Order: sequence, then C-alpha cells, then structure tokens
Amino acid sequence: MLAFFKGLGIGFLCLVLFVAGVIFNVEFLNQNKTAQTLNFSRSIETSMQAKPDIFRANINFWANENLSTQTLLRNEDKIQISNTFNQILERSKKENFCSGGSFSLEPNFSYKDGVQTPKGQRLHANLECEFKADKLEDFNKLLNDLNSIVAKSEFIGISTPALEPKFSKQTLKDNKEKLYSNLLKKAYSYEKIYSLDLNKTCILKNLNIESIPNFYPRALNSMKSADNIELSLPIIKDEEQSINGTALFICK
Repeated sequence: MLAFFKGLGIGFLCLVLFVAGVIFNVEFLNQNKTAQTLNFSRSIETSMQAKPDIFRANINFWANENLSTQTLLRNEDKIQISNTFNQILERSKKENFCSGGSFSLEPNFSYKDGVQTPKGQRLHANLECEFKADKLEDFNKLLNDLNSIVAKSEFIGISTPALEPKFSKQTLKDNKEKLYSNLLKKAYSYEKIYSLDLNKTCILKNLNIESIPNFYPRALNSMKSADNIELSLPIIKDEEQSINGTALFICK
C-alpha cells in the first residue's frame, strides 16, 4: 500500500514538472519571438514629370490720357464708356475663355493745402482668361477684336497680356492620384527588399503621406508682333512634381 502511494506521488510530481515545463517553453518562446520582432520607419519619395496644360491671361483696361485728364465727365461720355464695355463683354462670351469685365469709374483728385481739386477720371476693369494651348489662335482673335473695340473709344486703354502656364484642376488631381499610387507601390516594394536583407518576414504596417507642395511652373514671356497682336505660347519645360511619405515596417 505504501509503495502504491509512493508511486502515485512520483507520478503526480512528474505531471507537475511536465506542465511547468510546457508553460516555461511557451513563455520563453513568446518572449524570444517578441525580442526578435523589428519595427522601424523610413521616408519614401517619388516624383514625376509634368507639363502645364492651360494658359492664363489678365486683360486690363484703364483710363487713357484723354479720360485721365478730363475733370468733368458728361453723361453722354459715361454712356459711351458703358456701351464700349457692353461690346467687350458680348465679344468675350463667344469662346467662353474669360470671366469678369465689370468696370469702375470714379473721379481722381489732387490735394494741396487741404484743398481737393479734380484732376481727371480713374477707370479700371479686367478680364481673367484661361484657355488650352490648341486654342491660342482663337485667343489671339479675341484679343485683336477687343483692341478694335477699344480703338473706337475716346477714353479706354487696353493691355497686351502675358500668358502664364498653369495646371488645370483635373490635371493636378490626376497627377496627385498617380503620385499616391506610385508611392504606395514603392513602399510595398521594400517589403521584399527588407525581408531578404534581414532574413525575416517584413510587412508594411502603415504609410503616412505628406501633402504635395504647390506647383508653380516657370516660363519665359510670350512673344507678340508689332501689328496685329499674335501672342505665342511661352517656352515651358517639364517640371518635377514629387510627394513624400513615412512608411512603418514590421519584421518578424
């Protein structure tokens, strides 16, 4: 009987030692596995070449010498100015290139010893125009027609605008999407690289994308002739547009 209980005690002790060993191994392996896990982050950048797809121009109108020195403006003069701008607006609607065109007209004064003296009139108006490169000929025709209208006025002057290259909203949106996609692909490509380098299984855990900087293309001035206004497109170059991000990797 004593031998039976002695054997039972030894068996129970062995069972306890076995369970304790299993628990120790599990905890040890988990700790060892955790110790071998590597978390790290790195910056990633990608870029692309882009070219502006639209051109903008501001056409300014002002008081010519006759109007700027006319101290008293008759009602018929105001009507003539208003009619001129009505013609300008009507002509500008044809191609739908431009917006704006309302004008301001007010007396201009000089001051001496606290005395206000009329010296002429001030006039200001402008058209903000936007068109694609293949519409340059139509824009030049618009500009020449506006000059012909203004030439019949006794009071109004008109500018020859510079052409400024810009990116349309749609092009900017499309370029951003391409950059986002390229950055994500580049981040995922590092999974394989780091897995081979570290002899671990590396995965992309997170990618924080930074904002894209504003993009202002540079260009030389457009050219114009001396007679009829024939603007040429400015010389523009492809510009680099880039995006940055911070990628977090986990390697086990």
